[in-house]
Amino acid sequence: MKIKITNKESIMTLVKWTPRPMNISNDFDDMFRTLFHSDWKNPLNTKTNWKPEIDIKESDNLFQIKADIPGLTKKDIKISIKGDQLTISGERKKIIDIKNDHYHYRERPVGKFNRSFNLPESINKDKIHASFKNGILSIELEKHEEIVPKEMEISIS
Repeated sequence: MKIKITNKESIMTLVKWTPRPMNISNDFDDMFRTLFHSDWKNPLNTKTNWKPEIDIKESDNLFQIKADIPGLTKKDIKISIKGDQLTISGERKKIIDIKNDHYHYRERPVGKFNRSFNLPESINKDKIHASFKNGILSIELEKHEEIVPKEMEISIS
């Protein structure tokens, strides 16, 4: 949407502003791009700590955790439970450069990751299922079946 405002002294064009979500990392990247005028001059990204993005969804009978972990295999990922805490961990190995390889830019993080979540009491720890397909880890945590208290008649002696 553009609106042109004209008066005797000046002409101004108003443009609808659509802000993007604030991300300090992106802001710093933009600042460096502005300073150096080219992505090619930025140093290679050597980030070693990273964490996969996670969604947790609840339905009547289970919780479902989905994690984006592209570039790994199920052998690279470990899921464990200790007490009431579920932990997803793994490692994306560093890409080994061949002598003739020359990267201009790298954004894919490498190194170990670790995500932990406290489990609610409603989870049946014996009925947890995990699968990994196309870079997405899916964990289904079934809830305990709701136990309806039995009504008993007590005789009076």
